Amino acid sequence: MKAAKYAAMIPVCPKCDVGLFRLRFKSVEINYCEKCRGVWLDAGELEQLAESLLPDFQSQPGTVPPGKKHLCPRCDAWLEEIAAPGNLTLDKCPRGHGLWFDADELQQLLATAPGAHLSELFNLGGN
Repeated sequence: MKAAKYAAMIPVCPKCDVGLFRLRFKSVEINYCEKCRGVWLDAGELEQLAESLLPDFQSQPGTVPPGKKHLCPRCDAWLEEIAAPGNLTLDKCPRGHGLWFDADELQQLLATAPGAHLSELFNLGGN
């Protein structure tokens, strides 16, 4: 019975603590926060969207930042910060469940990759 409880959990925004919306794009389900415009990608989804043109961020070592801690939407572990191209700091689950992108960070990251045309497809929240 415990497994069924966790399977039905609604992912919650690590920044706002509100439920995330599920959106489907190119057969990839992304989780979007309408309040802060952040995006959660499960492990492997960034690579699918960017067609494997970006480094594997899940394998990079991260650090839990001082101050307020943010929780993974999948397992409630404290998210760790990692450096990314474009002078970005992303949040990753230390257990490898995925990556959190604050508003516009996903667009900025995809713009640094070859095939940067993908960034225009993520105009969530309208800029």
